[in-house]
Amino acid sequence: MRTPLLHGLALLSFCACTACALEPTPRPDPLTFANEVEAFAKRPAQKGGIVFVGSSSIRMWPRLKRDFVGLPVINHGFGGCVSNDLMVHFDTLVARDEPKLLVTYSGNDLDKKLTVSEAFDDYVGFLKMAHERFPDLRVILNSVKVARSRAATTPHVHELNRRLEAWAASRSWVRYLDGTSYLTGPDGLPIREYYREDELHLSAAGYAKWLELLEPVVREEWAKVNDAQAAVTTQQN
Repeated sequence: MRTPLLHGLALLSFCACTACALEPTPRPDPLTFANEVEAFAKRPAQKGGIVFVGSSSIRMWPRLKRDFVGLPVINHGFGGCVSNDLMVHFDTLVARDEPKLLVTYSGNDLDKKLTVSEAFDDYVGFLKMAHERFPDLRVILNSVKVARSRAATTPHVHELNRRLEAWAASRSWVRYLDGTSYLTGPDGLPIREYYREDELHLSAAGYAKWLELLEPVVREEWAKVNDAQAAVTTQQN
């Protein structure tokens, strides 16, 4: 039979373990990318266009403006950012340019040891922030890609993508794009051709395939923006 002291110690131990389990994962320091964000702030604002924002897969897109010719695209990708960074630097990355269309990709949250739920909450928190500030903004939400160099996170990536897709399905202003499936072969492993030697970042072939999927979606969503603006103009006249 337990003594009151042992029972109390056991209870304290249980509570301590529960508190540890509920302790949120520390987010990376958002000031890590202060110089890159400051560089964006020094550029002239380009209001009313299409902002591509997110981590290195956006930053390293080699010919974004040429690939989306005729569209007012802005590249605000930087470093190894996580979704929390996008919230912290929201005014510079998004609000300053008052975009009509936002194309977003954040691929590092799980690699920074966040749980699927934490990564989901941060990503959704960023998108909700964008919608609250700009209710007419349309968003293209790109799925998180898999990579051989991050094989340990692959099951979590798929779970995060499932949750993001389900969340987007009930929101008319968000369009989810599966940009992950094309990266894997029948064996479920990432196709090496689509990656650089680091087995993380996309190769030219990988970007070409992503462009094949993404460009028609961007143009369709941009057409919706223009149609909505035309309808407002007609009503005003």
